[in-house]
Amino acid sequence: MSNGDVVLDIQNQEHLPTLTPDCQTSLDQSLISTLQKEIEKSTKEFDSREKITKIQWIPRIMKKEQFRDYYRQRAMKIGHFHPYSEDKLKLKLAAQYIRNRGKTSNELLESIKKEIETLSTCFHNEVLKYNEVHDVGTDSYNRWLRYLARMLLLDGCSILQFIYSRVWDELKELQIDNGQASMIEQDLFLMQNQIPFRVLEILMDQLPRVGAFSRTVLQKSIDNFIGMNLMTPDNVLKRSYLDFSKENPPAHLLDILRSGLLYGFDASNMSRSRDRRSRDPSPKNNSNREYFCNIQELKAAGIKLESSGTSCLGDVAFTSFGCFRARLKLPPLIVNDATGRKLWNLIAYEMCPENCNSDYGVTSYVSLLDSLIDNEEDVKELRSARILRNHLSSDKEVAKLFNEIGFNIASDQVYREVKQKIQGHFDSWLATSIAQFLQEYFRSPWTFIALLGAIAVLALTVTQTYFTINPPK
Repeated sequence: MSNGDVVLDIQNQEHLPTLTPDCQTSLDQSLISTLQKEIEKSTKEFDSREKITKIQWIPRIMKKEQFRDYYRQRAMKIGHFHPYSEDKLKLKLAAQYIRNRGKTSNELLESIKKEIETLSTCFHNEVLKYNEVHDVGTDSYNRWLRYLARMLLLDGCSILQFIYSRVWDELKELQIDNGQASMIEQDLFLMQNQIPFRVLEILMDQLPRVGAFSRTVLQKSIDNFIGMNLMTPDNVLKRSYLDFSKENPPAHLLDILRSGLLYGFDASNMSRSRDRRSRDPSPKNNSNREYFCNIQELKAAGIKLESSGTSCLGDVAFTSFGCFRARLKLPPLIVNDATGRKLWNLIAYEMCPENCNSDYGVTSYVSLLDSLIDNEEDVKELRSARILRNHLSSDKEVAKLFNEIGFNIASDQVYREVKQKIQGHFDSWLATSIAQFLQEYFRSPWTFIALLGAIAVLALTVTQTYFTINPPK
């Protein structure tokens, strides 16, 4: 036993205070009561995290200087992360929205004030810092709520008008060119540039049910706007992304974009199988093993790449067809100058402390691509398989993008089972040897003809040698 070990000597209890039985019972009850309160507190916190995701700061681990351009606004500042300002762009958009609506701005402001206390709970305390104001007194707190209502009115109206004008190609009437429109569009999906989606719902509730500028048209415009930003090819099947049900309300626009990219994705089955493997003490459990192969190595092992043809980033599957070949299916993705910003903000959103119930679908997908891409040759293979659509200047840029983002996030766990299957196929000597043979001699008609010629020459040489040694009688 080391000198640092502490041992409770039951035989020698002189150092313990002398307590009556009643006092001992009281201390027991006190500890049990304290533990019960902590259990109830943690249960309430857990339930609140499941029901609503609050708007919060980017995690410190993600906020690095090299990613500054990924989280900084370029054209329009939204939400409580920035000092309140009535900038000309937002005023112009908001004024157009109110003009289209045909009623006064005061009516819209009053509709937001009715729910302002509930709306304030959609922000994390560290973002609003309203506790400092609330402690000063009721008057200060009420003034702060009215300030918040004015901010949400201006931001909400400008967001809705921009989305409507962007979808219906009417931004030129507001003197917003394509370059500025592109920057505003990207800004609306920054994590530190969000307002509660409930604000947009309140404003749309004041619109007529039918007409050119109605609630139905605005909802359709938001739906189309999300579809335009999904980073998936036009020929991929898309769907409606808005869910206005009270059971699963969207938190904000970034949350809706994430839901659209992961529609139909369920990581629970993968998580359960991973948990079973992690508890398995047998040598066959390789869950902590290091992986693995880039695209070039997969190709050498006879693994063919194929597009899943869907917009869900979770549609990743590996199928082995014995020793001769295998197939890895990945969802198609458009890579342009906005892709890095969107993916980075989606990852930051998933990595927030209060999002502990997240399935990390986007984070896992980017981490998987990072492990598959080492250089531009890997990107070229993904392009050939119609998985990546490169709209950047070079394949090298695409490789750099995924390697930089992937290097700064935790290794994915969702696709661990898929990676194990790939590694198992890759480790098969027979599969790799056959694949390399087929790739070497069947990659073109000429190599195949050359192989047949070599076999024919070898056969003639063997035959000639045999009859030379054993001439016919």
